[in-house]
Amino acid sequence: MGTIKKKYDLFSPTFKANPFPTFAQMRQGDPIYAHHSPNGGTIWYITRFAEVTAVLKDNDHFVKDFRNTLPPGAKQPRKSSMHRLINENMLFADPPDHTRLRALVNQAFTPRRVEQLAPRVQQITDALLDGIAAAGQADLIADFALPMPVRIIAELLGIPAEDQAEVADWSQAIISPGSRNLNYSARKKKVRAFVAYLQEMFALRQKNPQDDLITALVQAEEAGERLNEAELSSMVALLLVTGHETTVNLLGNGALALLTHPEQLAILRENGGWETAVEELLRFDGPVETSTTRWVREDFTFEGHQMRRGDVVRVVLASANRDGCHFAQPNALDVTRRDNRHLAFGMGIHYCLGAPLARLEGQIGLQTLFDRFPKLKLAVPTVQLEWRSGVLFRGLKALPIVFG
Repeated sequence: MGTIKKKYDLFSPTFKANPFPTFAQMRQGDPIYAHHSPNGGTIWYITRFAEVTAVLKDNDHFVKDFRNTLPPGAKQPRKSSMHRLINENMLFADPPDHTRLRALVNQAFTPRRVEQLAPRVQQITDALLDGIAAAGQADLIADFALPMPVRIIAELLGIPAEDQAEVADWSQAIISPGSRNLNYSARKKKVRAFVAYLQEMFALRQKNPQDDLITALVQAEEAGERLNEAELSSMVALLLVTGHETTVNLLGNGALALLTHPEQLAILRENGGWETAVEELLRFDGPVETSTTRWVREDFTFEGHQMRRGDVVRVVLASANRDGCHFAQPNALDVTRRDNRHLAFGMGIHYCLGAPLARLEGQIGLQTLFDRFPKLKLAVPTVQLEWRSGVLFRGLKALPIVFG
C-alpha cells in the first residue's frame, strides 16, 4: 500500500477555504493517498492529473455501482425509495446499464436544445440583475448564481413556474440535507413528495406531450428500450441537481476569482474573450472538487498501490487542474490561457452531460454581471467568506457584493 507520510486535513473550514496548498503537498508526497476511515474502510484520494485521468478512463477496475464489487452469488442490498431516487441513473451506473441510459438521455439533451436556450438564459440573467440593481448590494449566490440555473433547468425540464421553488427545495433535500438541517425522517418525507410529484408529471406528459425535457425522456427510445419509472424519476432528479449545482459554483467561484484578480478582469473588459475565460475559471477553481464515488471492483495493484475490492476511490479534479506537470503556472489565473484541457467536467464515459449548458450559463451570466456593474466589488474581506462543507462540490455559502 505504501507508507502514509502524513495525515492531511481534508475536511475543516480552513482547508475548504483554500485546499490547493494541501493538494500540492499530496501531489508531491502522496499522489495516491490511502485515508483509513473510522469504520475500517479505505478511501483512496487520487490527486495528480495523470493518475486521475487513468482512473476516469478505467471502467473495468473502478466502478460507479457498488453492487458490481460484490462477489458472485452475494446477496444484493435492499434499496430504499431514497436510494432508488438518487442512484437509478447513469451517474451511478456501469456499462452496459450506463450505455443504455446515456443513449436514451442524449436524445433528449441535444446541443441544439442547449443552443436554443441562449436568449432565455440572457433574459433570466437580465431580470435577476434588474431585481438587485436598485439595492446597490446583494448576496451573489442567493440573489443570482442560484436562481438563474434553477430556473433554466426547471424550464428545460418543463416544470411549471409555480412549482419551481418547491421542486428546488426537494432537490436540495436530496443533495445536501446537512445544509438544510434535515433529519432522516424529514428528508424521507421530502423525497416521497418529490417522487409523487414526478410520477404525476410523467403521467401528464404521456397523455399530453410538450416541447420539454420530461416529455423527451418519457418518449425516449433506443433499440426498443425505454426508461422505467424509477429510472425516469432518478434521471430527472439527477438533471435537476447537477443542472444547477455546477453552475451555481461556476458563477460564484468565477466571480470571486475575477474580483480578486482585477488585472485579469481588466483584460476581459478591454478585449472580451469570455469563452476562453470560462474555461480558465473552470480549471482555476472549478465547481466540483472531487468526482462522485468510485469503488474498486476487485483486488488489484494500481500504480504500485494494492487496492482491495470495495475500497472507495475519490479522484480530486480540483487538484488535477492545478498539476504543474500538465499546466504551465498552474496556480496563476490566466483568462487568455489557450492550452487548457482541464478536468472540471470529468472525462470518459461519465463526462458531464450538462457541460455545454453550464458553459453557456457561465459565459452569459459572468459577462452580463461584470458589464452591467463596472464598479462591482466584494462587500467583505475574502477571509470572512464561508465555503460549503462536503467533498463533492466546491462553492461558497454566500458572496456579499456591492455595486459601487
